Amino acid sequence: MTPKDFVVQLRTAVVDENTEIYRDLFSTTAMEAASDPYWKRALSMFEALPLEHRETFFEVVRQVSVDATSNILGVVDGVTTMGDGNVELRLMCGEQQISGDLQSLFLVEEERDSGKSGSRT
Repeated sequence: MTPKDFVVQLRTAVVDENTEIYRDLFSTTAMEAASDPYWKRALSMFEALPLEHRETFFEVVRQVSVDATSNILGVVDGVTTMGDGNVELRLMCGEQQISGDLQSLFLVEEERDSGKSGSRT
């Protein structure tokens, strides 16, 4: 697997699919069906949004996923430090190291695809 293949698959699994899961949960879960207090509060907030703001809510959910994924890839690449900064991480696929430029590749993919549907910034 190439680094680009990895970030494309990661983006699909973490950003795209999870955003759709949240969209489905928020759009189809009835308040009375929720048992978790967190979900009840979240559903109440979502249901209070005007219809024209609900899509913006999902754009924010997606952007949070993009930002978190980018930050994690930055740590794996060694661009972003954790704690004392003395941690050296490598992501391997078999015998091949694929980390080093994952954050940049991920952000390029995100920018390329976000241009198709308008800017997210």
